[in-house]
This record gives sequence, C-alpha cells and structure tokens, in this order.
Amino acid sequence: MKLVTFQTKTSLAPLFGLVINENFVVSFAVIMKKQGTFSDSLESMDSYLHYLPESYDAAKELMQYAVEQPHQFNENEIFPIAAVKLLPPVPNPAALIDFGLTPRHLRNAGVNLLQREYTGPEREELKQKIAEKFQQDPNKVNFSYYKCNHNAVIGDGDTIYWPSYSSYLDIEPELAFVTGKGNCIAGYVIFNDSTVRDVQWPDFQALTGPTRCKDFDRSKGIGPFLVTPDEIDNPLALDVDIHIGERLHWKGSTSEYSAHPGKVMEEVLKVFTPLPGTIIGMGTIPDCCAIENEQWLLPSDRIQITFDKLGTLTQFVPELVKITEPSRWEKRSDFP
Repeated sequence: MKLVTFQTKTSLAPLFGLVINENFVVSFAVIMKKQGTFSDSLESMDSYLHYLPESYDAAKELMQYAVEQPHQFNENEIFPIAAVKLLPPVPNPAALIDFGLTPRHLRNAGVNLLQREYTGPEREELKQKIAEKFQQDPNKVNFSYYKCNHNAVIGDGDTIYWPSYSSYLDIEPELAFVTGKGNCIAGYVIFNDSTVRDVQWPDFQALTGPTRCKDFDRSKGIGPFLVTPDEIDNPLALDVDIHIGERLHWKGSTSEYSAHPGKVMEEVLKVFTPLPGTIIGMGTIPDCCAIENEQWLLPSDRIQITFDKLGTLTQFVPELVKITEPSRWEKRSDFP
C-alpha cells in the first residue's frame, strides 16, 4: 500500500488515506463510511503506526473494497493525486535519525570538502586518508548516526528554506524507513536531508556534530507516500533518479547501502527503543548531490527525487534568497 496524509481544496484538515489504482487518493474515513464500519486505528498515520499490525490488516481490507468498488465514490470523496496537497506522510515523527551507510558518498564528499577547506601541502595526504577510511568493507560497517531536527520536516511540493548564512545549498536523497509498534518496519519513504555545505566542515570539527549545516528550518523532506514493506521486494535494489529542473540529471541506486534496513533496525535497538513514527535515514545515495558533482542548486530550482517503487518527491528552492554572511568558500559566479 501507498499510505498518504493529504489535504483537499475544500478541507484543510489533514486526511489519512491511500493511493488506489495508481492515480487516485481516498481517505480511510470515506471508505469506512461507505462500509458502515469504523476503526480508530485508521484515524491518522500516528494511530496506524501505533496499532500495527492490526491497522495494516484493516487498511488492506478497506483498500480492497475501494479498488473493487470505485463506482461507490463520488468526485468529492475520491481525488486525482494531482488535485490534492500531499503532506508529509508521517506529519508528527517521534524522532528522526540518519545513518551514513554509503561509503562511496562519504568518501567523495569528504575528499571534496577537504579540497575546498585546505590549501596547504597536507591536503593530498588528508584526501588519501579520507579515501582509505571510507573504502567499503562488508565486514566493517559503521552504524553510527546523528540526530536530525524532526521539527523541520516538510513534504511533497514544499519549498526548502535557504539559510542566510550559506551560499551552497545541497540535497541528500536517501532511503528511509519508519518504525511501527513492536519495533517493526512500517514502511519506506524518500528522505531529502538538505544540507548547506560551506558551513559543514566547522560542524564536523565540533563535538556536537551537524548543527548549522543540517538543522535549519524546512530542511527535512519526506514523501510522497509511506510505502508498506510488502510493496518492496528488495529495498537494496531500487533505482534512483534525480532531476534539478532541466539543468541537471543524476542517477544512483540503493544497492550501494552497506547494510539492509532490517540490520539497521537491529543496531538501533541496541541503543534505544524507537517510538512508533521514528524515521530512520540510511544515508545519501552516491552521485546524487552537488558536493559530489560540483553542480550547485540555484534559486527557483525544481527538485525531483524519484525512487523505484516509492514515487517522486518534488521540492523547490526559494525564488528569493538573501545571504547575510559571506561564504567561507569562494564566491559563486552563478549566484545572484
């Protein structure tokens, strides 16, 4: 199932529902009304995650009814996806943490950051050390993570905030999973961990970890759907396709993750018990961000992040960007 939280043009109240026949959205409340039934486990995404697995069974039954009886719904009850506003599928995440399980991205990004941060004779030696550190070894997976700002979550069609203290906004497309009751994987979402790169190095030198470079407002994109695990045969075999307007096109794959989501969940449980609704990012897909490609975002850019089976998360760069602090890096010739 593809589960959604959405708004319609006639109602601003968030609705919880699902996608049927690939192109339409209907709320569980509407389907239950047609059937003359009610389940409080399907009132919202929060309740769905807290009542698993019973809520999944109830949702599956309602989906079957909607698919088989589409004539039962009028135009005010079932909507084309394009006619609704898709909110973050998990609108109130309990927590948001992020792993770095793509060594090739960490190597490429680390080397490129060093290239910009150091000009002395030690630069080449440091770059070599970074490259060696992140050589992928299946027997040595680093399961460290950082805590993200779960209050900065935005959804499909939303605009990322561009901090006034940075000239180098970047995206980080990731596979993420969401936890449900009983420490299960409730489903998968596309996650865009937006990052400003020219303040990232000082963050990495601090004991607190990423702060200014990642925790700014409206920086954590998720969506467009929460896709249940039965829809994903192998989460490590998904093609990734990124379009930045008509200017840029990047490709990647979840096959570069060094661990399966199930194993990541095992490692999380060694540290803490995640509440239902915890979002867990796997790490940035290699070749799919500016710090690796040296092709940077511009004001008004339209970002489309497509994962096989998960859909397309569309986000926007603000049209007007006001920079109040000079960049630590060289001034961009393509920047207003």
